[in-house]
Amino acid sequence: GDQSMRVTKVFVGGLSADVDNAKFKEYFEAFGSIVESQVMVDKETNRSRGFGFITFDSSDTVEKIMQRRDHSLCGKVVEVKKAFPRGE
Repeated sequence: GDQSMRVTKVFVGGLSADVDNAKFKEYFEAFGSIVESQVMVDKETNRSRGFGFITFDSSDTVEKIMQRRDHSLCGKVVEVKKAFPRGE
């Protein structure tokens, strides 16, 4: 696929266990309107798996986030990557 594709979803990894859905959303809301945000949790233990996904209403928001090199939540630096749709 074309890497310059307009992406509205990002993957966020390296989340500390303190980061719940509310904090996750609150941080990224500062960049633009969020359609959906979800910290992935282990179904059995209900503990954070340390990563999540956020979908924004605009690909410009994703570009703005990617321009920043240092994102940190709850004092821990996290990794943010574009989430490309599977199969494209």
